[in-house]
Amino acid sequence: MIEWFSKRLGGCIVLLLALAIFPAGVLANDNIVTREMLPGDVASGTVNISALDEENVTTSNSIEAASSFTPRFTAPTRDNAYYYENNLYYQNGYGMPNCTAYAWGRAYELLGSVPNLSKYNANQWWSYNLDNSIYAYGSTPKLGAIACWGGSECGHVAVVEAISGNKVTISESSWSGCLFDTDTYTIGSENATSVGGFQGYIYLNDFYTDTTSPTIANAQITDVDAEGFTVTCNVSDNDSGIDYVMFPTWTDANGQDDITWNKGTIDGDTAKCRILYSDHNNESGAYTVHIYAYDKAGLSSAAPIGVIVKSIDNSALKSVSASYQTQIQDIGWQDLKKNGEISGTSGQSKRLEGIKINVNNQGYDVGVAYSTHIENIGWQDYVSNGDLSGTVGQCLRLEAIKINLTGADASKFDIYYRVHAENFGWLDWAKNGEESGTAGYGYRLEAIEIQIVPHGDSVPADTTPVDVTQTFVQNV
Repeated sequence: MIEWFSKRLGGCIVLLLALAIFPAGVLANDNIVTREMLPGDVASGTVNISALDEENVTTSNSIEAASSFTPRFTAPTRDNAYYYENNLYYQNGYGMPNCTAYAWGRAYELLGSVPNLSKYNANQWWSYNLDNSIYAYGSTPKLGAIACWGGSECGHVAVVEAISGNKVTISESSWSGCLFDTDTYTIGSENATSVGGFQGYIYLNDFYTDTTSPTIANAQITDVDAEGFTVTCNVSDNDSGIDYVMFPTWTDANGQDDITWNKGTIDGDTAKCRILYSDHNNESGAYTVHIYAYDKAGLSSAAPIGVIVKSIDNSALKSVSASYQTQIQDIGWQDLKKNGEISGTSGQSKRLEGIKINVNNQGYDVGVAYSTHIENIGWQDYVSNGDLSGTVGQCLRLEAIKINLTGADASKFDIYYRVHAENFGWLDWAKNGEESGTAGYGYRLEAIEIQIVPHGDSVPADTTPVDVTQTFVQNV
């Protein structure tokens, strides 16, 4: 007994100091108020399940079918509803650190449904289960079993997390000790462990340990384009289920100095990851991708061979395009638009008030600078690369715009743009710093299109009917 408490004294000194400073068990980090469960106390009522978790829990008292077991060796996080918001003891003010709150929450987590366990102190859990013939029980430890002790005023309960040979590892919480802790003891020494007075184990379910790693199949490359490619594969794990899939990727150049670990998305049994050339120095040649799948029991497996993308054309690695968004009267910032898409409105008589423009440069040194003519203000100074030109919250219309490309490779491209202006409709395309709009006329701009093309290419094709063939601009 003395040895057991001495072991925890060093590991829990920080928590004990916190309890001395904060009365009624206030945990400084989470600001959770709890109180010690005293003899005769009860966590009354039924569990109030939060709306966010209501669809994810079942209502049966126990699950008879065997299920895979994932051990817990770390404290549950504050957002884990099994131990906090949906925990009967927590809802009654007896939350962690309390052994009953933790064991009840752990049972809830293991079963996936509200456990039918005692609502009283730990020293009553054993008799409550026996008297009501709820769960099987015995003196032999099993995974996920509730270990019960009655050797003190309130007793103690813990959960079996691992069994190795004649050693048992439990997880637990206690009012006079740690928020969360683990302990390992020898089978048969239970009575000399914890508070003594060992009663036995309550078997929540016939759990088994997942020893089978996930499987990975049908790895392939799809959607190869100027920006990158997509890796897809089928992943499965019939026991504990797939947790996440990683896609480490590198090129053969310079000794894997560009390796990245990308976490994929999972939809059903398909895992997917988008690989961008820009994350690998825009290297051409061989790209190697390995796939690592991890299940919820912590087991992992790797694809048997790497996936190699051969001889990527350098020209595919280089591209330049425009992206832009506008601030619109009564609407605010519209979603981002790209190369030639319309940003703004037509037929709604709503003014553009501001604009942000970016260049998506793949393998080129190209940027963008732009200036707008604003109602009552005139031409603004040039801004660049995503900065705001115009105003927000001042109800002032944009009346004209000038856009230039910048950077060492700017001369390799032309930037075309045209605006939809009040009373005129769509104006002609302007390019490379020319004015587009109605500066001096006082008419609002309502929409804009922007495109970047290789230098010398023809004017972009019209995507909408053009109402006039002249650009109305007048310097002021």
